Amino acid sequence: MEHYHGPNFNMYKNIKKGANINIIVSGGIKDAENIFEVKKLDYYGCIVGKAYYEKRIDLAEVIKCLEKE
Repeated sequence: MEHYHGPNFNMYKNIKKGANINIIVSGGIKDAENIFEVKKLDYYGCIVGKAYYEKRIDLAEVIKCLEKE
């Protein structure tokens, strides 16, 4: 059984401190909570390829939740 850790948000925070660029989080988005964290931390976006492919994320539901914010 695979264990999913999620993105290295500490690394992305450090990158964001030193750069004025749009950051797209990738490499480990594992569930909807990770996507909500990306939004909360005000990153430009994220890549959800494998999580979507493995049906660990319902993108329609995530989009509905994000639109309510």
